[in-house]
Amino acid sequence: LVKGLNMEDVEGYAKIIEKYEPDFVEPKAFMLVGSARERLKIENMPRHEDIMNFARKLAKLTSYELVAEKAESRVALLMKEGVKRFINT
Repeated sequence: LVKGLNMEDVEGYAKIIEKYEPDFVEPKAFMLVGSARERLKIENMPRHEDIMNFARKLAKLTSYELVAEKAESRVALLMKEGVKRFINT
């Protein structure tokens, strides 16, 4: 997710998620590394709090539950209701 670019339409994301029904959704922050530094600015890099707010809104708008987060990676994990979180092999 890129701050100021694609984080404004949470409802649009929710519609896509509900339509295609993935088992998991991972909202993750854009990171200013590599060639991205030539196109975007540090202001475009959302904080973990921004990602969590986005994930919470998605959870409210969908049948998905916020089940995990990793602050240092600026990522959250949403899981579809009824899906097992761990895969047994």
